[in-house]
This record gives sequence, structure tokens and C-alpha cells, in this order.
Amino acid sequence: MAGLSKRMQELEEMAQEMVKMMASAQAGKLLRQNLEKQEQMIDKLLLTKKTTVQLIEELMSAEELVAQKLSDRDEELKESLQKLQKIEDTLLQDREKDAGLKISAEKLRKELDALRDEIEQQEKAAEEDTNASKSATHLSQLYYRVCPIDWDYSCEPTLIKGTHHGPDIAQPFSFESGQHSRCFVSDYLWSLVPTSW
Repeated sequence: MAGLSKRMQELEEMAQEMVKMMASAQAGKLLRQNLEKQEQMIDKLLLTKKTTVQLIEELMSAEELVAQKLSDRDEELKESLQKLQKIEDTLLQDREKDAGLKISAEKLRKELDALRDEIEQQEKAAEEDTNASKSATHLSQLYYRVCPIDWDYSCEPTLIKGTHHGPDIAQPFSFESGQHSRCFVSDYLWSLVPTSW
């Protein structure tokens, strides 16, 4: 019985030594794998930060452009309103002076109507610019949330190239435009978008 107990103890010690050896080999491998994963995550975070900064800069540039357009439209509108006021003042003075100035008054009225039409068009254009800016901002934010793709604009014109940043990994793609239909390329890119929300 004592011999069996001693043998069992020796087997147990040998098993512990084997587990230690296996654990030390696995630990190095796991450590390397974890370090590689950590490096990939840092690269992905840096790329995401770069993309985010670029989008913010583009949005700020678009907002500045729209703000400048709106400011210019306001100035044009003020100038047109001043012209309109001057024409109305002149028209009133002409009516008071003499009834014989009907021709001049008619001409001024036409100019007044033309200016009113111009002001309406400028107001419509300003409203359309504002709506277009809001729509473009919303679409670019929605686009990047749904399908975060960084396009490679430095490649040949016949190539469609970029990187899709999915929830798990960044996946590069490259197509020769002459070898694939637009429908194929579109279907492929949509297949990269995750369907779980």
C-alpha cells in the first residue's frame, strides 16, 4: 500500500511539472498573441481618430462655406432692400410732382417688381443653401456611421480601392473597374456593413 501511495505521489509530481512546462510555453504564445491584438487595436484606434478628425475638418469647412454664402446673401438682400426703398421713395416723389411722369413711374414700377422678384429668388436660394447644408451634414454623419470606408484617392483611376472599418477588423479592398460591374462592387461593399444594430 505504501509503495502504491509513493508511486501515486511521484505521478502527481510529474503531472504538476508537465502542467508547469505546458503553462510556461502557452503563456509566451498567449502573451505574443495578446500583444499583437493590442497593437492592432491601437492601429485601428489611431486610424479611426484620423478619420474622425478629417470628417470634422470637412464638416467645419462646409459649415464655413455655407455661413459665408448666407452672409453674402444677407448683404445682397440688404442692398436690394435699400434699392427697393429708394425706388419706392422716388416713386412717391414722382407721383407727388406731376401726373405727367407716368412713364417714369411705370418704369420704376417695373424695376421695383423686378427687384422684388430678385429678392424672392435670393431668399429662396438662401433657404435652399441652408437646407442643402443641413442635409449634407446629416448624410455624411449617417454615411460614416453605417459604412465607415476610407477611400484611397491616390490609386490609379481604373482602381476602386479603400479600407472598410467594420466592428471587428479593418478590411482592405481593391477592384479593377473594368473587370467588375458597378452592381458587383456595390453589392460587395454593402456585404461588409454589419446587419446587427
